[in-house]
Formats: sequence, C-alpha cells, structure tokens
Amino acid sequence: MNSQILEKVQASGVCGIKKAELKKIFGKDCESSLNELLRDDKVIVDNKGIAHFVWSKENYVSHISENDPKFKIISSVVKNLEHSVNQLKNEFATKGPASSNHDFQNQFDNAISDLSTSLGWVSFSEIRKKVCESCDLTTEKFYAMVSSLINENSSRYEISTGGQEGIQVRGLLHGYVRRL
Repeated sequence: MNSQILEKVQASGVCGIKKAELKKIFGKDCESSLNELLRDDKVIVDNKGIAHFVWSKENYVSHISENDPKFKIISSVVKNLEHSVNQLKNEFATKGPASSNHDFQNQFDNAISDLSTSLGWVSFSEIRKKVCESCDLTTEKFYAMVSSLINENSSRYEISTGGQEGIQVRGLLHGYVRRL
C-alpha cells in the first residue's frame, strides 16, 4: 500500500493531495502507511489553509519555492553561498597544490635548520620523521615531494650519497641533505 500511496502523492505534483482524499481512495488504513512514509522522509504533510496536504519531498520544495516569500529569500541566500563555496573550492584546487608545496618546503627547511649538524648535513630519515608527522604524509609522498623540491630548487640544496633511505639520483641513493 505504501508504494501505491507514494505514487499517488508523486502524481499530484506541486499542488499536493489532500490527506482526506487519500483516505477516501485507500481507506482509513492509509494513515499508518502515511506515517511510515513520513518516518522514511518520502513524503511531507503540511497545512494548506485548513486542510492537510501531502507532497513528495521534491514537489514540496517546488511548492514552497513558488508560494513562500521567506523560503524564496532563504533559498536565494543558500544558492549564493553554494556558489561562493564552489568558487573557493575551484580556487583552492588551482592554487592548493602550490600552496601545499610551499608549506611542505617551509616544513622541510625548518626541519633542516632544527636537525642539522655543525656542517649542516641532515639525514632524510630524520627530516621525514619530523615532516611526515607535522604534515600527515606517507613516506612515499614525502620522498616524491622531496625529489620534486630538490629538482626545482637545486641551487638551494646539496645532497650527498649514503644513508639507509633517501632519494635516487642517477642510480645512487642520496640519504643526506643540507641547505646552501
């Protein structure tokens, strides 16, 4: 019976259907079906004048969009807000990676400064531990970003072979770095 009532409500469109009309068609037993549909958020019951009307959710939104000036205003504000959020998402998507690379570089440089020996050398494994914890990066992502950073800024960093982990350059494992 629920599906038959739901079909009738959906067919009523934006105008909705009187609850009394549904009771005439489906009998008094339709009250429990309507309550079940209400619990499942498939229909909306609201007053229109002195009568109770039943709408599907989509039709109800259309109905109040046409007939309720307060809803029109709120809907307009929400749409503008949604548009602004989407613009910010798009801006972040285009600028985000550059910004996160800049943040990574700052974290990387700070780790070198904090952990370096008197000669300035630091093992990549020590830097990785510190930076991965603060930036929530995996080891693979860290080394991918380090390789990119050093390739793009080769005049700012010097790397040295050795160590247990690091970046591969020309077939050799480079496990130490210092800032120039």
